[in-house]
Parts: sequence; C-alpha cells; structure tokens
Amino acid sequence: MTRRLERVLGGVLFAVVSMAWAVAPAHGHAVLTASTPTDGASLEQPPAQALLTFNEALDPALSVVRVLDASGTEVEVGETETHPGPPAQLQVALGELAQGTYTMTWRTTSALDGHTTAGSVAFGVGVPAVPAGTAGAQAVDATSAPTVASVAGRWLFYVGVVLMLGAAVVGMVVVSSPAVIARRALAAAWVAAAGGLLLTITDQRASTGTSLTNLLSSSTGQKLTAQAVAVGLAGVAVVWACLRPSRLSLAVVGVGASAAMLTRALAGHANASSVRWFTVGVQWLHLVSVGAWVGGLVWLLVAMRRGDRGQGSGLARRFSSVAGGTLAVVVVSGALRALDEVGAWTRLVDTTFGVTLLVKFGFFAALVALGASSRFRHVRAASPGRVGGLRRLVWGEVAIAAGVLGVTAVLAGLPPSASVAAASKAEPTATVTVTATGNDYATSVRVRLEVSPGSVGPNRFDSTVEDYDSGEPVPAEAVSLRFQLDDRPDVATATLDLTQDPDSRWRGSGSQLSIDGRWTVTALVQTPTDAVEVPMALETTGPGQPETPAATEERNCGLGTADPSYDVTIESDPSPPVAEGTTFFFTVRRDGEPVTGAKVCVDAGMPGMQHPGVFTVASDAEPGRYDAKLELSMTGAWEGSVTIAEPGMPAVSVPLAFEVQ
Repeated sequence: MTRRLERVLGGVLFAVVSMAWAVAPAHGHAVLTASTPTDGASLEQPPAQALLTFNEALDPALSVVRVLDASGTEVEVGETETHPGPPAQLQVALGELAQGTYTMTWRTTSALDGHTTAGSVAFGVGVPAVPAGTAGAQAVDATSAPTVASVAGRWLFYVGVVLMLGAAVVGMVVVSSPAVIARRALAAAWVAAAGGLLLTITDQRASTGTSLTNLLSSSTGQKLTAQAVAVGLAGVAVVWACLRPSRLSLAVVGVGASAAMLTRALAGHANASSVRWFTVGVQWLHLVSVGAWVGGLVWLLVAMRRGDRGQGSGLARRFSSVAGGTLAVVVVSGALRALDEVGAWTRLVDTTFGVTLLVKFGFFAALVALGASSRFRHVRAASPGRVGGLRRLVWGEVAIAAGVLGVTAVLAGLPPSASVAAASKAEPTATVTVTATGNDYATSVRVRLEVSPGSVGPNRFDSTVEDYDSGEPVPAEAVSLRFQLDDRPDVATATLDLTQDPDSRWRGSGSQLSIDGRWTVTALVQTPTDAVEVPMALETTGPGQPETPAATEERNCGLGTADPSYDVTIESDPSPPVAEGTTFFFTVRRDGEPVTGAKVCVDAGMPGMQHPGVFTVASDAEPGRYDAKLELSMTGAWEGSVTIAEPGMPAVSVPLAFEVQ
C-alpha cells in the first residue's frame, strides 16, 4: 500500500468519524416527551382534548389512546388522530369528564423503526393531583424487553441473509468452482430468512394488537412488505443458483441478500437518525460486511469438506484476505453505529442496551482472536489433506458468529441508550408510603415493598430483598414487580423492572397502579443460582386521594434489626388464634421496662404457602401493650415479625410465630 493511498484512506476515515459525531443520536423507539394534561395534573375543569407529544414520527394506523376512570371503566372518547409534526403528536377528544382521577393509556408504533411502545398518564379533574410521574421513562420501560418471537425472527433472518451473502462471496472469489457451494444448504439459508421474516410479521401483529390487513396497510407494514419483496427476489436468485451454479448466479444471490439487508436497515434504529442516508448507509455496510465475513466462514467449511481443488493454504489464504478486508469495515461501521446509538461511555454500563452491546463486543473480540489464530498460524500450515486443525478452528468461529448474530437480534429490539437518556426525567415526589411484605414458598427470601404515595397513578417503589432467616440482603441479580388487580382479571398484568442502589435497595417508578382496588404485587427475584416469586397484597389508598403524612407515619415503622434488650410477649383472643379474625395483644419491654409511645408494626405470613401475608399497625392500648386485629386467611403455622419503632431510636424487629386453628 502506497503512502498516498494510506493518506487518502486515513482522510476518508477521519471525515466519516467526524460526520458521525455531528449526527444527532438515533432514538429508535417513540418516546413520550410531553403531554396535555401533564402527568399528575389536577384540573379544575375537564379538558376538551388530550395531546401526547413524541420524539419521532408515529404510525397512524398503529396508534391508539384509551382513557380509564378510577374504577377501571373505559371512558368513551373520540378517535385517535395523529399529527406527523414536527413534533409528532397523538390527539384525542375527551368529551365531558366527571370529577375524579383518570388514567390515559397509549400505545403507538414508530413510523421510523417499527418498534411499539406504550405508557400512561394520570390526571385528576376536581380532585387533588397525584404526584407527577416519568411518562417518558414508562414509555421505554413498557417495551424494554423484546419478545422471544421477535428475537428468534430477527436471528433467523440475519442467519439466512448472512449465509446467502457469504455463499456469493465465497463462490465468486474464494473457491475454484462455484459448484462446491452446497445447493441444499443455500436453499436452507433462504428458508431461514423467509421464516424469520414471517415470524417477525407475526410478532409485530401481536405487539400492535391489530389485524394483519391493518398492519400491512400501515407504514410499518410497508417496510415489512419491502423486506418480503427483497427476500422473494433473493429466493428467485437462489433457485437459479441451485439449478445452474455459476459465479453470475451466485452474484445475483449476493445482490438479493444485500437488498434484503438494506430493507432491514431502513426498518431499524438507523432510520431514526436526523441524517438517515448516512446512518442507514453505515448500517447496511456493516450488515453486508458481516455477511461476507461470518457467512463466508460457513461456506469455507463446506468447501473444505467437499474437497474444493483449491483446498489447503490457497483456499484458506484467499478467504483470509477477504475476511481481513471485511473485518476492517465491520470494526469502523460498528464503532460508528455504537457512537450513534449509545452517545456516552457511561451508558454502556447503566442501560440495558449498553450492557448488551458490551456482550456483543465480547463475542466479537473472541471471534477476532480466533480469526487471528487462523490467519497467522493454521492458514500457513494448511495444505491439501492437512486442514483438520484449521477446520476445527473455523467451526469455533462459526459457533461464536452465531452468538454474535443472536446478540444483534436482541439489540435490534431494545431501545438505544440515547432513547433511554431522552426519556429520563425526575422521579415523582414521594411523601407518603403504603407497605407490603411477603415471602416465597420455600421461606428463603423475604421482600418488603414501600409504595409512595400508594394511590392510583404514578408511584415510587422501594423494596428490600432479604434472606428469610438471617435478614441479610440477598445477592439478587435482578428484581422486577408484576401487578395483577385481584377482582379484574380482564385487566392485563403490568411489570416494572427495578434497579439496585448502592445501599442494596431496589427502586423504580411507574404508573402500574392505574385502578383503585386490591392488587397482588409479585416480586420476581433472580439470584445467581435460582429465581423465586414473592407475592404481596397491596391496596391503593383511593383514586387521587393519597394518605396524609400522618397516616403514612402510622404505617411506616422502618426496617428493624435484632436487639436482645427487647422482649415481646404475645397473647390472643381467641386463643389459640383462628382464621376468622383474631386480636393479638403485644406486651413490649426493653430491659424489663414497658415500652410506651412506640409504633408497632405486625407482619406475618405462612411459610408453607405462596400467597400474600398480612401487615398492620398495632394500636397503643395501654402502657407497654399494643393491640392488633389480624384477618388470617388459613389455618396452619404462621411466621413473621413485630417491628418496634420508638421515637429517636432505631427500629427493632422481634420474630413472630403462632399456629392458627
């Protein structure tokens, strides 16, 4: 390579990188940026219409807004209208709303990348406002985890088009005869791409909750149709290559596969950038280079197995040269896409997209390491009849490459880190708290959940996950909450992923408690060795009527620790306790003296049954004695704790155990 050529390539690379920094980050998922009424608003008069503003263009055919009152009944509103913008907006006429609290739920699909997001906004008419929530963050959280079907569909599509493109590259410039390309394997590659696209369409229809006809008539459906046309044309080329294998027919297969990759790039995150021609072009170049490199590995194995005349160091060296060139393009284009979608180094570790991208980097590094070993060690030693070591190494590369495509399929369904950053807002102000507790079936994990303010609408969720016996924090890897309204099975369950703070508490915010009533909140705790479910019972404090600070203070005893100076004597009426309802009398002493003026919280559950326990605050009956009536749902052994919070002193927890007859 001459110095002049080196300078030219260096200048082009510098210009491309500079342009990438100048391009606004891709969002890729429609994020709610504003709403009228605002989330948590308290209005004296009912609004005539609602307006939701998003960060990117929406698909009109796949957007809907619903309004529910505090009882969960859907309120009749006008048709959802879409304004392309900028800014992109959803508008719906509300009509005459009576006094009360309302939850406005929405679901929309980005017209740029086809991803569906959903969320809710709560507001009150003539009632005190609930605290403002993080509407934008909810929009991202609602679809942060891609479905298994969507990941499988994208992975099959990627595998299929990568193999078709790899066959074209190897058949044209690596092997001595195109006939060495296995026809059945080439046909199977097309079937994988077509099957993956069909699975993607099926999942898209399910996620948007619409008919296939309505989906295909939308802008998202038009992009899916374009992908289907490209895959169909590639299929025609595959038939030609299978009937008459030649360099020309394989070249047409490569063109068809490249076209399919272009249509996929136009339907992905890259299309959400402000300079689409650049980001889509980089994404397409990245996909094509990956196809030539990764797909070529498979056909290199086929050529070595089928005994191509160029087998040995000549075959391996020719492919190694192709792989080296495509690898350089993959690295540069991948780095540009990462800069566009992540936007900041810190987001590599504090967003799901960033962490998944790091996993992809790990797979990629392993693939490059094996490729380097193949190029500088095994290729030189390869000769006809002596390719066993090289073949085993290439098999390893193929396995890792399949993992790379799998992680890529997951990334394509996640909101880019830039979207998450755009959606991040201040969490709702939490001044009051409702508490729920529970344990898993095996009594290995206890969860305490504090919900602020505990009313219908936006809430902050703060939980501790402890070992049931020792009270020490459980080394959980992930904690999420699942919400089910007990007497409304028609209301779909909602979920919320919690994040861990340095103090080992798990926190999150959202409007999952959208209807007044009794909820079963199940904590899903993932540990390094197991996953457990902890059900808890929680009742909202009313539609837009949060508890007063005084009431909250009564319900919040804090997290107690063991203290041998405290002694609690327990009696009950009737004795022994019964399931219909029992009043417990707790005599509390510290160093033998009655404890007066304390807050005493009682928390109990059945270790042998996986159902929500009971929680109440005992009343101060007389000096040193506190009474509490518990509605115990079942007979059997109950366990729990009595937490004593004296003014100005740390809370203390004493074990509780009794048998219900």
